[in-house]
Amino acid sequence: MTRTEGIASINTKLASLDDERVITVADFVQGIDAASTLPRQLTAKELDLIEQSKEDFRAGRTYSANEVRTCIDAELDRRREQRAKA
Repeated sequence: MTRTEGIASINTKLASLDDERVITVADFVQGIDAASTLPRQLTAKELDLIEQSKEDFRAGRTYSANEVRTCIDAELDRRREQRAKA
């Protein structure tokens, strides 16, 4: 969906909402800016990782939910084994 299509979809849906729901949506939208404010400045390393993630996504280097779960499970197993040996 493009930005224009998204805005059109939102506008169409808003027209059918009652007053209470329109106010709820407005409150949510106003909260988006507040939610995007970070409690601290990101480090250079964190900013680099974000850029790397964006590039990975653009290049199609992504994982499915099952692949993520498998990777996490493997890492947790590895850490458990390390702790057991310590």
